[in-house]
Amino acid sequence: MIATASIDALMNQGWPAADSTELDGWLVRRSAGVTMRANSVLPASAPFDLGRALDYVENLYAAHQIAPSFQVGPAAQPGDLDDYLAARGYELRTPTLVMCAEVADVLAKLPEPTAAVNISSAPDDDWMDLWWAVDGHGGSAAQPTARQILNRGRALYATVSSGRQAQAVGRLALVDDWAGIYCLAVDPAYRRQGLAQATIHGLLQKATTVGVDHVWLQVVEANAPARALYDSLGFQTVSRYHYRVRPLP
Repeated sequence: MIATASIDALMNQGWPAADSTELDGWLVRRSAGVTMRANSVLPASAPFDLGRALDYVENLYAAHQIAPSFQVGPAAQPGDLDDYLAARGYELRTPTLVMCAEVADVLAKLPEPTAAVNISSAPDDDWMDLWWAVDGHGGSAAQPTARQILNRGRALYATVSSGRQAQAVGRLALVDDWAGIYCLAVDPAYRRQGLAQATIHGLLQKATTVGVDHVWLQVVEANAPARALYDSLGFQTVSRYHYRVRPLP
């Protein structure tokens, strides 16, 4: 089983922030407020002066009009950071599971796709429009920042379409011999037709040609349908995290 610190590092590379600042063992990530992953602190090591580090984080995020946020998982440092943040007024948000599997095992469990899956190395406008419509957070002005996040790391992009209309999309971040599933989105009009499974199959089948053996994903703990799908494909929970957020005044 992969160490939680290692999976945190993979996830950080799979969804890279526009800007990041090293702060005595913490990675302070900023991307104009677009997505929580890219606008939160990854607390990998304990800072020498916790109070001073928190003051710095809060001032930096406030200067960028971003709510101070921390991604808190089993490897977060210091070990009592979650309690410290709660006492400081940070709210708990979005408990999330991190699941992993062997690519070959997932492919063996997936049915052969009944829909054609187009794989590319960059998201086109149709891909972006569907993902943003289904899963985007923020208005249209935030979409260019989201596209920058996507393009900052090596990845594969899958689209299932009918004619010119995208029906399902997905992204597979590539980090060494690992891959991470992101941005899996299906148009509500085409759900329950196996398109999510077809998208995953297309991405992982292509990943086998570029030396990928292992795959991870993040799923919100409360998302029972998605968890049931991933359980059926052989994914196992290896870690979890939540965010601690201090709302801006």
